[in-house]
Amino acid sequence: MDNDARGLRPDTFNRHLGNVYPALAMLAGMQLEVFTPLADGPLTVDELAAHLGVRAVKLRPLMYALVVAGMVTVDGERFANTAESQAFLVKGSPRYLGGTHGAYADLWSATLHTAASIRSGVPQARHDFARMPYPELKAFMRGLDAGAGATARRLHKDFALDHGRVLDAGGGAGGLAVALCALAPALTATVAELANVTPVTRECVAEAGMTERVTVLETDLVVGPPPGVYDAVIMRALLQVMSAADAAATVRHGVAALAPGGRLFVVGRTLDDSRLSPLDAVAANVMFLNIYDDGQAYTESEYRGWLADAGLVDIERHELAGGYSIVVGRKPCMAG
Repeated sequence: MDNDARGLRPDTFNRHLGNVYPALAMLAGMQLEVFTPLADGPLTVDELAAHLGVRAVKLRPLMYALVVAGMVTVDGERFANTAESQAFLVKGSPRYLGGTHGAYADLWSATLHTAASIRSGVPQARHDFARMPYPELKAFMRGLDAGAGATARRLHKDFALDHGRVLDAGGGAGGLAVALCALAPALTATVAELANVTPVTRECVAEAGMTERVTVLETDLVVGPPPGVYDAVIMRALLQVMSAADAAATVRHGVAALAPGGRLFVVGRTLDDSRLSPLDAVAANVMFLNIYDDGQAYTESEYRGWLADAGLVDIERHELAGGYSIVVGRKPCMAG
């Protein structure tokens, strides 16, 4: 071993080991709903434990870990929410994200199988919605609603998606369609989903009181275009579950259902063409190989190519937080 090697320290190794635990502490805090009792003001561990019905001796280490993770603050022995936790992790908040804990627990657990998935060539934690028990399927789909709601707000504000007929392709529990309709009274939506998911969609749309404005369509866009004509088609977190060939077919079939001048929005993890950034999209691909047979976060060039091949123009990429992007294209108006 040369002198340079002897002077090395495993700093990168140790840093990555340590980085796991703040995220796990945050997840536990979301699962326990520790942030909601703190909404009305600081509490001691004993007071918070009484609210949650847990033992203070077990809760205390988590609370200090959440301080280190930047999710709560401590003054003496009293813990309080940060401004961010108050806005996003208090149940009942309009921007509540705490309900995503089920999806994250599932996805992070799946990532522990990465080596086995690569060795076997088969995803070891495959998401098979056709065989998933109904309560589990509904919980997973519901866990995606917070992100879907954020997408709806972005589409409504930045792209003036506030009227017309919208197709939410692969819309899961219908969270995006419901949120869009709540924001835009002049808009109606159709959620297109596979046969095994549509019972969840119908139940969730009914629970939201949106059955008159959100319809549910049982269809598979890989196979062919959906019935109807739409002013906008949204594909959120859909193409990333598919092979490249199926994704290209899905885009073609979505475009076939667009009215002239209509827009198609692809929302999902999007890699730069280097495949080295954004970091969240690179990391998501490690997760995806454990749950999808062929799905992945695709590159900007791949998305642009599928939209262009399907006949769309004015294609743009709009980067979002967390490695997400909106790639949007417009169907040309007919001549004359």
